[in-house]
Amino acid sequence: MKKIITITALFAIALSFFSCKTLKEIPEDKTSAQIIQMGQNYVGNSDYKSAEFCYNTVVDRYGSDPAIYVEAKYELGRVYLAQHKYEKAYNTFTEILEIYDSSYGLMLPGAYKKLCNISISQIPEVRLQEIQAKNGTVSE
Repeated sequence: MKKIITITALFAIALSFFSCKTLKEIPEDKTSAQIIQMGQNYVGNSDYKSAEFCYNTVVDRYGSDPAIYVEAKYELGRVYLAQHKYEKAYNTFTEILEIYDSSYGLMLPGAYKKLCNISISQIPEVRLQEIQAKNGTVSE
């Protein structure tokens, strides 16, 4: 019995080393949707560094399309929120909201505007007030 527990523990440790391997590159032939899906898979495994890499890659490769840019930035904001990087999350979500207030806003899916507002409301109130004071913004 002791041997089985030891083998299981060693297997779990080995598996954690392999699962913590950070993504280094994404093939050039991947579409924005495929890369975003990869990022979501990494988020599901709590590999936020690889997820962040995926979403930043989408912004770099496909960011000239406002709809793709907003989707990737939203996903990136959610990664920051999951890691309690509240200021980065807030800045990302407010950037998206500013895009909705621009001339591009009418061309974008309305869901991300609503989702950004919901995500901002998930930032702890004290932290949100600190961030808004620092940025010189006021909550709506």
